[in-house]
Amino acid sequence: MRGLADAVVRSGADAAVLARTADEIERLSAVLSAAEQHERLHDSPYHPMSPVGGTAHPTAPQLHTQPIDGGVGGTVVLGPAFEGGPGLAHGGILSLMIDHTMGQAIYTAGYAAMTASLDVRYLAPTPLGVPLTVTATVDHNAGRRVHVTAEIKAGDVTTVDARGVFITLTRDAVARIFPRERIPEA
Repeated sequence: MRGLADAVVRSGADAAVLARTADEIERLSAVLSAAEQHERLHDSPYHPMSPVGGTAHPTAPQLHTQPIDGGVGGTVVLGPAFEGGPGLAHGGILSLMIDHTMGQAIYTAGYAAMTASLDVRYLAPTPLGVPLTVTATVDHNAGRRVHVTAEIKAGDVTTVDARGVFITLTRDAVARIFPRERIPEA
């Protein structure tokens, strides 16, 4: 699916080819929809359907992080499916990657938390087709608030930096917010 999305945004196919392709995609969608449906547990920010790094997600940019000192970091190359301005990454996908990477840093530090606020600053245009380094670090916590910083770099140029505040979840909050069948035991 990621390959198809990339082909679609690069394609110069004429209207007839696009119409035939759309028909075929609709046919394949019907085949998948007819198969038994199942819910996936979201047991960590590394789950297979993560919209950022999920290996089973059809459009995730495939940012995979590893623990680093005080947080997590990883590298991703964004293709044309993530274009905003010509040749540049869309700010929304950059914010998505920042928020998600912050969540991974918090998870790695042992917290279960949700985003309360996210302050993203776009410092320079972020190019497509080059390795981008995305890092997030847990700075400190104050009560239930966990403060995190993050950045995206293209080479030596910081293109995005951000600060976030996440609120740790209590058992009562988890029970109230999430459908019981969608959360793991424990």
